[in-house]
Amino acid sequence: MGFKDIFARFRSRISGAGAAPATPLSPEEQLVRDYDLYLVDLHDEMPSLIPQRDAMRTAWLKGDFEAYHQAFEAARASGVIADNGKPLYSLVKDWFLEPFMALPDDEAAAPEHEDMLKPFRDFFHRSPSAFSAATYADALRVTAFVRRGTGWGRDVRADQWQGYEELLKEADDVLDGHADPENFSWRISDYRRSANEGDFETFKARFERAWLLDRYNIDLCRSHARMIMPRWLGRDAQDLEDFARRAAERTKDRFGLGFYALIQQANTDVGDHELADTLCDPDLVKRGFEDLLARFPAPSVMNLYADTLEWMGDTEALADLLETRFRVMVPQIWYGETRSDQMSYLFATLLEAAEVLEGRKPG
Repeated sequence: MGFKDIFARFRSRISGAGAAPATPLSPEEQLVRDYDLYLVDLHDEMPSLIPQRDAMRTAWLKGDFEAYHQAFEAARASGVIADNGKPLYSLVKDWFLEPFMALPDDEAAAPEHEDMLKPFRDFFHRSPSAFSAATYADALRVTAFVRRGTGWGRDVRADQWQGYEELLKEADDVLDGHADPENFSWRISDYRRSANEGDFETFKARFERAWLLDRYNIDLCRSHARMIMPRWLGRDAQDLEDFARRAAERTKDRFGLGFYALIQQANTDVGDHELADTLCDPDLVKRGFEDLLARFPAPSVMNLYADTLEWMGDTEALADLLETRFRVMVPQIWYGETRSDQMSYLFATLLEAAEVLEGRKPG
């Protein structure tokens, strides 16, 4: 039974006006019933922003990059931070690029994804600027990794490597041809390409220049956190811990300790990576998420909290969360390559918490 069916089947039962169910409830259905859980997609979690989201989806379908540019710059100028803690301009970008960022699952679909480069290229040639150059260069890099594939280096064919390198070179040429260090989008794109150079100091220096333009950009900081882990460009676990504490200090006026929590939460995106492999302070993480929830009430923040508690092995705190506050499931927050994987992980986590609550009952 699919996870979407769990909710449909359970609701059909409770609306059955006393009819006895044909079969016992599954553990997942019992969980939904006992804790009044429901499901919300990430881009649906803030109803007040749905008109803006839909406008960006329409702009993508029409190839209206000018509308996207206008909306992005207006959101940047507004300084608005949404109820999920993200700058509004980051959401504008996510909404517009959502179809492009839905990467193909297999190599056979790669050419189809490469065809999606055309509107980016057309926009760049139609309106050459630092913004359109950054937008096109970022798309070229995404496509380069699609062309390379996700296999180990030894398994990548020569033609895949060649295509990958050609696209990265084109991205660099586009970006360098319209350099504007004061333009936010150009600066962020310049920072991203330094990840390909494999040099920690260069990467860190470019991040610092980008971060100066908006210290409250949590997506930028979480992306940086992943790259400075030891398995990539980081030297040891101290790099991430130092960065998380420094970021929290720089943003405490609006986030409390929230940036410490969200940066450490990036650890959950990495497979075979345990709390013991880090210098993460679990108490600071929990204080950080409480600060976030007091300021940013979107369901995704609660899901990030629950996911982090599971990663830290704090099943007691996770059980407390399920018992008192966790009601909305946002699958995109959870680890997994597919939606089904994410839902499996989410349910497994909540069922573990429910088991703890069951064990607390007397007798």
